[in-house]
Amino acid sequence: MSEGVLYITDSRTSQRYEIPIHRNTVQASSFQAIKAPEAGTNRADQVANGLRLYDPGLKNTAISESKLTFLDGSMGIIQFRGHNIADFWETADFEDTTHLLIWERWPNTAEKEALRKDLIRAAQNVPDSVVRVVQAFPRTAPPMQMVIAGLAAYLGENPGSIPANACRNLYHANMPTVDKVIIKTVAAFQVCVGLAACHRAGIPSRPVDTDSSYLYNMFFVTGNVDKSTGKPDPTSVYHLQRLWALGADLGHTNSTAAFLLGASTLADPLSCLISALSSGYGIMHFGAAEASLKSLVAIGGKENVPNLIEKVKRREAKLFGYGHRVFKTIDPRILFAAQIMNELGSDHPLLQVAMEIDRIASEDEYFVSRKLEANSDLYIGVVYTALGFEPSIVPVMIMLMRSGGLMAHWREAMGQPTNIWRPQQFYTGEVSGSPADSYGAVASEWKTARAVGNLNNLRTASTSQDAETSTSVDALRGSLKAGKDAQTAKTNVTESEPSIGAPAVPKPEPEEGEPSIWHSTLSEIKDLTRLMSLL
Repeated sequence: MSEGVLYITDSRTSQRYEIPIHRNTVQASSFQAIKAPEAGTNRADQVANGLRLYDPGLKNTAISESKLTFLDGSMGIIQFRGHNIADFWETADFEDTTHLLIWERWPNTAEKEALRKDLIRAAQNVPDSVVRVVQAFPRTAPPMQMVIAGLAAYLGENPGSIPANACRNLYHANMPTVDKVIIKTVAAFQVCVGLAACHRAGIPSRPVDTDSSYLYNMFFVTGNVDKSTGKPDPTSVYHLQRLWALGADLGHTNSTAAFLLGASTLADPLSCLISALSSGYGIMHFGAAEASLKSLVAIGGKENVPNLIEKVKRREAKLFGYGHRVFKTIDPRILFAAQIMNELGSDHPLLQVAMEIDRIASEDEYFVSRKLEANSDLYIGVVYTALGFEPSIVPVMIMLMRSGGLMAHWREAMGQPTNIWRPQQFYTGEVSGSPADSYGAVASEWKTARAVGNLNNLRTASTSQDAETSTSVDALRGSLKAGKDAQTAKTNVTESEPSIGAPAVPKPEPEEGEPSIWHSTLSEIKDLTRLMSLL
């Protein structure tokens, strides 16, 4: 039974409330009606504003509606748009699953080819600034940081795609534009991954092969090719195809939520993607795949696994790739990926270590009683290294695998009513003095100043600083005006944003003994910030 009514009696007031249950879900805002007298309570509890819901880590809070991915952690079920991954993981290309997730249905032959060509076109003519930014990193730098910087450089090449820079909404409820920028974002992501991989390997970057698929080019642009043919191994491409079909989306993961958090402000998708990548690289998320892989190497051999397990139980070591927020049974992705691992060779030394960890932990009461099972991070790094990718690029590849899913969530959000994500906090610190009184005095003065359109008579809340602040504000106004007039007279030029590749207009050097107006203006801005904090 999914529908009903939740009856609540508040012991503080004896009031009774009825909250509708729809599809086994209640509206959190409904609890704001449950209020109590404020007298005698801690001001921070804000009881007069209604009952708050405390959910650390959002373990039982749905933050948006979605039609993309259904998960049943107790049964180990994953469905994309109502399709079980078991039904398509062996046959669906990246273009297939991406089209399904974003545009809600499997593509026909013409649509699939059109998507492939669109992604190819968007990946061509890479801006020089993007290449330079990535190659400016030390070759030993993590590829994730190179990719993030490369994506930021893409944004810098097209500032008009940034809503704040354009001073208007560009994407919300504008589906034709959304669909175009989705292609550009997925393509730019692939380009930056390719540039990062080649830079780390010390080989020249290479453009996409215009006649091939997105996954073929994933190997090609990263330099992961057969040395004798200069082309990716078709079997390896097929292994990656199936792996990516299994992991194209997993609902509101941490990184997806980070992406949508940015999207709720109506930011551009590249900025949202940068947020998702930054969050995903933590060792509790996609960074766990890299950490797990490196820890498997450090273990040495499967004979050392029992000692590791005991250290984990004593909380002396961290077991990466074990336990999952959603799945309380065997991760279904592992069940299917096992076939890929078997085809790659079950005698792989790291795979042997991973399987020994899984075997021992699955039989140990410590893990069994806590319903802890291996997740895909325990094995996925082994698969990527077996396919020729280096350990440090594994988290980036996992995020790229999710690119279609991320774009699908973004497109869905752009078609829904806007609602900026702004979680509340449960404040447990001290509340001092009577903030309402001091606020009321300042607010009254501000309303008066606003009504007459003049800040000259606005006092500060701290009377001991009134004279100093008033004098400083007047002096600062005069100084800023004088600095601006002097700068205009000195340069006698009209400044504008330089075009891409054009030399920047040099800042005029001060004459000997003359203070720098640029420096003094910066100092004055800092002073203004300080003064404004007093108002």
